[in-house]
Amino acid sequence: MKISLLSDAPKHNLALMKISAWHKAGGDTVTLNMPIFHADYTYASVLYDRNTKRFIADEYGGPVFNNSCLSVEIEQCGPDYSLYPLDFSIGYTFRPCFNSCGFCKVPKMNHPDVKHHSIQEFLNPKFKKICLLNNNTFQDPDWKVTFQEIWDLDLIVIDENGYDLRLVDDEKADALKRTKFQGYIHFAWDRIQDEQLILYGLAIAQKHKLRATVYVLIGYDTTEDQDFYRCQKIIDHGFTPYVMPFRRNKLLKRFKRFIDSFMWRKYKTLKTAYENYHP
Repeated sequence: MKISLLSDAPKHNLALMKISAWHKAGGDTVTLNMPIFHADYTYASVLYDRNTKRFIADEYGGPVFNNSCLSVEIEQCGPDYSLYPLDFSIGYTFRPCFNSCGFCKVPKMNHPDVKHHSIQEFLNPKFKKICLLNNNTFQDPDWKVTFQEIWDLDLIVIDENGYDLRLVDDEKADALKRTKFQGYIHFAWDRIQDEQLILYGLAIAQKHKLRATVYVLIGYDTTEDQDFYRCQKIIDHGFTPYVMPFRRNKLLKRFKRFIDSFMWRKYKTLKTAYENYHP
């Protein structure tokens, strides 16, 4: 059979990599993102709502579709690393996140299990880097096992999804400090009501001298003053805020451009910098 895989994923798509591995094991021919390819069967994995009607396929999946899930046979396959030009292993050691945040699609997805998995299930021995797609590593009761495997294999971690700052303590911060990362560790401060836990986590991360960027969700349920407050607290602890607008309007886009400009570094406070911001 000729199999066509379509996706709007900008870098990689683990589901398609597993689908490819499963079909190739059965002797099928697989192509990626070739719409004019005359296939016997086509899969479309869609990440962004705006692309829901972009592809014509026999089977659809991805975060835009509720309860999207691979079959057990395909889920258990290792990724086909020939599908994308990657130089790192990619996969999950723990899939779920139990926080049920209203702005997040993770709680709406049908996870195949809530078990801990070994890195060995998806490790490509050719690569010295690993990209963990875990939605909340520190909610895994066996999170220490994951870090021990990383250290034993001397792997460099590419952190795309980040770590839950509300769960950070000295033991977890020490584990992050001992781990080799490509670039910065990622945290997030999405909700103002989490302030007490977030500030405690920031203080712990600062004490352990972690190199981190903190995502800040704006335009969902916070005011401009609360956005300024969160970003200022992040900066006061020695970290860099990265603003992520939930909605797009002129005010929110201006605030993001302001934070991304880093011109505020010349001023004592963000509010003073914003008063002098003239893009």
